[in-house]
Amino acid sequence: MLVTRTAQSPEPKMADKLVRGIVRLGIGGLLVIKASGELFPHQACKQVNGLKDNKGVFVEVPERCRKQFSEVALKFGLKKTEKVALFVNEGFYAVSAGSTWLPGGAVVGLPRWYLYQTKEDVKNSGLKFNGRDISWDSEIGMTTTESYLPSDNMIAFTIGHEISHIQRLDYKLFDTCASPLWLYLTYRFAISVPRILKLRATLDILFKIGICGINYYAYKFVQQKVQHLSEFTADEMSAMCDPQMAEGGVEFLTRRLNLNLVQRRLLGEEGRKFYTEAGDELQSYTHPQLTKRLEKVKAILRSTDYIKHSS
Repeated sequence: MLVTRTAQSPEPKMADKLVRGIVRLGIGGLLVIKASGELFPHQACKQVNGLKDNKGVFVEVPERCRKQFSEVALKFGLKKTEKVALFVNEGFYAVSAGSTWLPGGAVVGLPRWYLYQTKEDVKNSGLKFNGRDISWDSEIGMTTTESYLPSDNMIAFTIGHEISHIQRLDYKLFDTCASPLWLYLTYRFAISVPRILKLRATLDILFKIGICGINYYAYKFVQQKVQHLSEFTADEMSAMCDPQMAEGGVEFLTRRLNLNLVQRRLLGEEGRKFYTEAGDELQSYTHPQLTKRLEKVKAILRSTDYIKHSS
C-alpha cells in the first residue's frame, strides 16, 4: 500500500501544475489580446479594418469628415488631436481603438458609406443585400439610397460617439482586465473551496465544472451590461455636445432601423430571424437595441430644445 500511494501521489500534483500552467497561459493570452488593440491601435485596428483601394493604399478620408472631426474635437475639448488618426472602415459601421492618453494614440474608423455624397455614388457602389442586386427605382431601392447618404450632423454624431469611446479609460480598463481577472478568480475559487470543504473526488469535479459554467455566464452577463452602458454613454456624450449632433444621432439611428427593415423584407423568413418588426437586431450582443438608443437620443434632443427655447 505504501508503494502504491508513493507512485500515485505525484499524479495530482502534476495535474495541478498542468491546470495552473493552462490558467496562467490563458490569463496572459487574454491580457495581451485585449491590451494590444488599445496600445497598438494602428496595427490592431486600422491595418485590419481600413478600406484600401486596388493598389493596397488606404482610401482617403473625405474632407467633410475631417472638417467635422475638427469641429467636434473642439466642442469636446479634445486635446492632442494630432494623436487621433481618421480612416475609412471597410465595414458599414464605425470603429475606434486606443486613446490620446496612451503612447500609441488613437484611431477612429468611419463607415465606408460615409464616402457617398450623391445618389449615384450609392447606386454605383455595388451594394447588395445577401448577394442580391437592388432595384434602385423600387420603394426599397429609394429607401436604401436615401439612408446611405450621410448628413454633416450624422457624421458629427458618429465622430462624437467614437471620441467618447477613446476618451473613456474606465471602460477600456474594464474591457482589458475583466476577462483575465475573472479567469484568475474563478480558478482560485474553484481550487480553494473544495479543499476547505474537503469534497470527495466526484463532488470536487462536479463543483469545479459548475463553478466554471456559472462564472462564465456571469462574466458574459456583466460584460454585456458594461458594453451596453458604454454605448449609451457614448451616445449621450455625443448628443449632449450640441443640439445639431443630437439631431444627427436621431437621423443616424433612424436610418439604421430603416435599413434593417429593408433587409428584413428582402430576406423574408430568414430576415425575421435577424430583425424585429421595429428594426432591432435580434442577434446583436455587444450593442443595445437601436430603438432604445434612439429613444434616449430623442429625449436628449427634446431636453436641449427645451433649454434652447427657454433661454
